[in-house]
Amino acid sequence: MNAATRFHGPVDVLVAEDSRTQAELLKSLLQDQGWRVSTTGDGRRALEAARERKPTLVITDIVMPEMDGYALCKAIKGDDELRDVPVMIVTALSGIQEIVMALECGADNFIRKPYEPEELVDRVHYILSNRELRTHRGGRRQPGLEIFLGGRRHFITSQREQILDLLVASYEQALRANEDLKKRDHVISALNADLVRHAASLEAANAELEAFSHSVSHDLRAPLVSIDGFTARLQKDCGSMLDARGNDHLRRVRDSVQRMSRLIDDMLYLSKVTRGELQREEVDLARIAHEIVAELRAAHPARNVHFVAPARAVAECDPRLMRIVVQNLIGNAWKFTARREEARIEFGVTDEPGSAPVFHVRDNGAGFDMQQAGTLFTPFQRLHADADFPGTGVGLATVQRVIQRHGGKLWAEAAVDRGAAFHFTLTSAA
Repeated sequence: MNAATRFHGPVDVLVAEDSRTQAELLKSLLQDQGWRVSTTGDGRRALEAARERKPTLVITDIVMPEMDGYALCKAIKGDDELRDVPVMIVTALSGIQEIVMALECGADNFIRKPYEPEELVDRVHYILSNRELRTHRGGRRQPGLEIFLGGRRHFITSQREQILDLLVASYEQALRANEDLKKRDHVISALNADLVRHAASLEAANAELEAFSHSVSHDLRAPLVSIDGFTARLQKDCGSMLDARGNDHLRRVRDSVQRMSRLIDDMLYLSKVTRGELQREEVDLARIAHEIVAELRAAHPARNVHFVAPARAVAECDPRLMRIVVQNLIGNAWKFTARREEARIEFGVTDEPGSAPVFHVRDNGAGFDMQQAGTLFTPFQRLHADADFPGTGVGLATVQRVIQRHGGKLWAEAAVDRGAAFHFTLTSAA
């Protein structure tokens, strides 16, 4: 059965909505019910249209140019020819003040944005059905009621039926809001349960990592110590009985064992960096850089390295972990400038207003091909041959993890035989 046949005579709906998109959506939705619909873009024109052709129902938005929805409703209810036309207000209606204002202007019903199409259609059916029922029953306007709310006096002239309709609408909105809250609460509960499961899994994984680290530290290292020890004893006791090739084999075995031992140490070191709570404090990274270079000069007195750094470069960070960062970056710069007669290493910071300070370590060493930079921070991946520049490929991976734990970023710029520059940022504690 067509919706329009539920009521005596045709249904003419007047929509006052300044948003053309919303007005067209409303018009299409209501026309699908078999109702005639006209639209206007503001309250004043809507009032003129209602006086020219009396509508069956007025649906109005609140915020509109020239005349808002409350003023339009009040004008309709104050017009002897239009006062029996029901007015439905489309609003957020989030507080008691708005409900009282709707009652004050004489609104018959409201619907809260955003709404479901079926909800709006059901509300219009409710209004029209009750209008028809009350028209046949008849009734008299009740005396007004003055109330004081929110620092304002309001004179309510709505009939009991209008107040009842608004209360019913408010109750329906409360029910819908309660259902939404239940759904959201269910989602939050499910997310919390997932979070608890993930936390338990993470705790178990950390325990497994600790066990694995213990195994690596003891079970794997013990055979290596034995191999290295017996190989050294063999080289000492029997080296004179072996030819050059035999001694070279023993040397290679010992080198491989020692390299494996360094890899184990670095792997354990990398795993420890990612654990433990950050202890942030104000740290002078420039002072740390000077200390590290002094240690490197003492260990390699023959090197000619020109080092440049500011007097201070302060950051809020974990001092132990950031020493690891600076030590690795400057250590790499020291290593990759080894073949330069006049090596240059620079530690610095760029601090521009409105952006996080950018720290850098720059050198004029071997550099690398930026096309291979994708594996630069991958553990145990190296861009240079071990014969040229020894290493395990863990240093930069460690640096990246420390920077990420501080909420910062790490990136590099380089060119083959023209040096490299590593930049990083840090975020302050929340």
